[in-house]
Amino acid sequence: MKPSTVEKTPAYKTNLWVPKKNGLGIKNWLINHTSAHSYSWKFYLGVFRGILKGSRMMKYPVLGKIYKTLMMFGNENRHTSATVYNLNVDVSDKAKSSVIPMDLVKDAIKQAGYIASMKTCLCRDAQNCKDYPKDVCCLFLSKSGKRVVSHDIAYEISKEDALKRVDQAAKLGLICQSLWVEVEQLIWGFANDEMEHFVEICFCCPCCCVGFNLSRNASREIKERFRPTGWTAIVDKDACTGCGECCPPGLCPQDAISMVDGKAEVVQDYCVGCGICKSRCSFDAIKIRQTKPMLGSMKEYFLKEGGLDLKFK
Repeated sequence: MKPSTVEKTPAYKTNLWVPKKNGLGIKNWLINHTSAHSYSWKFYLGVFRGILKGSRMMKYPVLGKIYKTLMMFGNENRHTSATVYNLNVDVSDKAKSSVIPMDLVKDAIKQAGYIASMKTCLCRDAQNCKDYPKDVCCLFLSKSGKRVVSHDIAYEISKEDALKRVDQAAKLGLICQSLWVEVEQLIWGFANDEMEHFVEICFCCPCCCVGFNLSRNASREIKERFRPTGWTAIVDKDACTGCGECCPPGLCPQDAISMVDGKAEVVQDYCVGCGICKSRCSFDAIKIRQTKPMLGSMKEYFLKEGGLDLKFK
């Protein structure tokens, strides 16, 4: 008889992240001066292109391990994680839920003590996106916002304008993510004691987003670091024509949708509700609906799903 196997819960889902001390400040000084500034922006556009190209190496055992180590994915104790907040959900069952993903995004903005907007979207700028505007871009909250402003790659934005940004992103069909990416400390130049104040809210296009593209090339243990807010894609089998436009190879960043018996089918355990498949369906056969209970706030998602007790003020 084969011994039973017990699926191991990744450490980043059980262990609380502990901020590192500044020590002598040597590391902080180095990353502050070598990270993205207005004068080094073009260099970091190349870095982001390299991150995307390098992600294709994850399917190879040795090169994949090197890539994961460089990206700080290799150790299961790493806490890099993202939550997807689809801004365009089907609210036909609104009576069952008084809160939708957009509400959580706006609540986080209202709680923030400081908000900065990037001057341009690094992902869309790096890929020279032609389909979505580059100025509907990431917001950084708290001390992380002050840092990117000090590097002249962002500007302070009012809460009112930040809330308008969310509505603008929704109209454009962009997908919101809240992110805490450990390796981005080196890119943005955050000091060790600023990492617990690192809150990034991105408005992502399906074509250029480094996170989505990285997930497309990643193994399942990396994909699971991207989470839904309880809203996922649902297929109306009666409306589905079986055309397959929603699930060509490499479209879904989670490999969550495929054709089964001539109809599109979504694996709910994998789906993050990004809606990329929905945007490709010409027959309105895919909806983004609440399929699981939601948590109460963006901060709670960081804490319970990523083990990150972050400061929004």
